[in-house]
Amino acid sequence: MSRTWTEHPARTGIRRDVPLDFAAPEASGDSRTGTGRSTRFTAGSDTQTDDDGATRLSTTAAVWHYPAQAPAPTAAPSSRGPARRLLLIHGFRGDHHGMALIVDALPEFEVFVPDLPGFGATPPLQRSSARSAGHGPAEHTLATYAASVEALAAALELGPADVLVGHSFGSIVVAAHGAQSDSGASASESNAAAQTRKPRRWAGLALFAPISNDIFTGSLLPGAAAVDLYYRSSQWLPARWAQALLRSPLAQAVTNASMIVTRVPEQVAYIRDQHRRHFSGYADPQTLLQAYWASSRHTVTEFAQQLDLPVLLVPGAKDQLSTPEGQRRLHRMLPQAHSEVLRDTGHLLHYEKPAQAARALRRFVATLD
Repeated sequence: MSRTWTEHPARTGIRRDVPLDFAAPEASGDSRTGTGRSTRFTAGSDTQTDDDGATRLSTTAAVWHYPAQAPAPTAAPSSRGPARRLLLIHGFRGDHHGMALIVDALPEFEVFVPDLPGFGATPPLQRSSARSAGHGPAEHTLATYAASVEALAAALELGPADVLVGHSFGSIVVAAHGAQSDSGASASESNAAAQTRKPRRWAGLALFAPISNDIFTGSLLPGAAAVDLYYRSSQWLPARWAQALLRSPLAQAVTNASMIVTRVPEQVAYIRDQHRRHFSGYADPQTLLQAYWASSRHTVTEFAQQLDLPVLLVPGAKDQLSTPEGQRRLHRMLPQAHSEVLRDTGHLLHYEKPAQAARALRRFVATLD
């Protein structure tokens, strides 16, 4: 299918399977930062349990690597700074395909796009413990997703010259990870303390359609409550019926009807096709429910004040999961915020406005030089 609205030809990625093995988030502290108590979402209950401090988590991440191409005619002139590489993190129920149009629109950048654990071609996280011989499925929490990004960045040898990008749920994962890994010294620290801190992990963060609002409040509540009932209902059904519900074409149709803003036939057809192909690309219902819990119970605002590095916010003006006031409040909370609001699009800006999103990211990266 032609994708002319990216303003660039489609790029072909090279798949790399990257083994990840990392310590589970610690069993004490604040789970919101991805460094503390992990939360467990089990069938029929909302139970919190401590993770074993000796636990390690592992998987093999499927990562698509896009080497940089010759700069496009519309690209910004090359700077004197280091070549910036990009790591793109997709949203809930998505995989690397969701970021493809933005990748296409950034031909001058070297880009890495993984499937998050439990989605696409990346298996769910597995746990092993030094205190027992047992192995088994890990809990997929915001903490573990943030830690998996750190493990992946280390494995790909991404460093302080590079930029981390997240869309939707990916924006929360990126923010949680950034709050954990950003070690820039605050103004209140002594020079000696600042010198002992590690270098900052990233040159900057970019958040597309960032989640700024608690969706269970205000005008967002009715829609959020309906979605919550949908996912909770799947827990009460036999496994085969639960799969049928979660993969229902009706659920895809409702998603399309409520989220698509564009009226361009080519774009509408593309989005519907993407949802048909990849909406059900999760490993199993339990992993999906855990990811839903992580995506729906957190926002970027929880981590904003800890992100003492440049952060680009790119919301859609008609975003269905955040309000304009919520986006403005998020901007005010960030110490080094830049914002570009995309008109005539909503939460699916990565499908509807990839060229505009890419230009915003390109301008942001140029300010980092």
